[in-house]
Amino acid sequence: MTLVPKADLHVHTTASDGKFSPQQVIDLAVSKGLKGLSITDHDSIEGYLSMREYAQQKDIELLSGVEISCDYNGREAHVLAYGFDATSADLQQMLREQRQKRTTRSKQIISKLNTLGFDIEYDEVRAEAGKASISRNHIADVMRQKFIVASRKEAFDRFLYTGGPAYVQNGYITVNEAIELVHQCGGVCVLAHPGPYYIFEDLRYFLNAGIDGMEYIHPSHNFQTQKKIKDYAENYNLLLTGGSDFHGIKPFEEQMIGTVCVDLTRLDKIQERCTSRYSLNI
Repeated sequence: MTLVPKADLHVHTTASDGKFSPQQVIDLAVSKGLKGLSITDHDSIEGYLSMREYAQQKDIELLSGVEISCDYNGREAHVLAYGFDATSADLQQMLREQRQKRTTRSKQIISKLNTLGFDIEYDEVRAEAGKASISRNHIADVMRQKFIVASRKEAFDRFLYTGGPAYVQNGYITVNEAIELVHQCGGVCVLAHPGPYYIFEDLRYFLNAGIDGMEYIHPSHNFQTQKKIKDYAENYNLLLTGGSDFHGIKPFEEQMIGTVCVDLTRLDKIQERCTSRYSLNI
């Protein structure tokens, strides 16, 4: 029986809020038998850029990717961009601005937590993030380390959720702006993990904004959710993608690499829609 080649199109590294370095992620993917991968760090392509030659050496197709934090009518939405020209000055400038917005927002969140009586300093969060783009996950990790909460989930459930006591409105690029820019760079845009966050009215908004696909395989999607998203996407001739959303935070996450994934043909279909000749590491 011939095994169908697989790809994971949603993984994070230390270039954003993951715990594994880009090289460690590549090595893990190869050890799990994957033939395709996309490093989709939050608002950063540094992990992808650093691994193009290494992925080629390891005989794994590396699709350019990034998870862009967007504003959707005052809510935070995540758009996965694939197959773009990573050398685009406009794209790189946008991502730099996004990371600066993350820094500003993090300082404001920390100020709110201080007002609530919690002793957290920006320098602690900056140290936790290392060279990566700061996210609420890094704040949550510091809160856990200081025994304010027991887990990232508790930090979000109690303080960091949208509208929560320490929440700060994002100043991110809009969904429409992100999609337009990625298209200009020859790439495609996919709505990340739509199952837990959006109803069909929301999906109509993203469709009108020019979204190219839907992420239907994701750890947060059960079979029924996968089927609904798949049916919707196929009805509108949208791309279908998926991945583990790997961060390396919990031991069981390593088991998702090579398990929560899609056929390599999904990567090929993305490539077919892209106009960028820089999409793959070959």
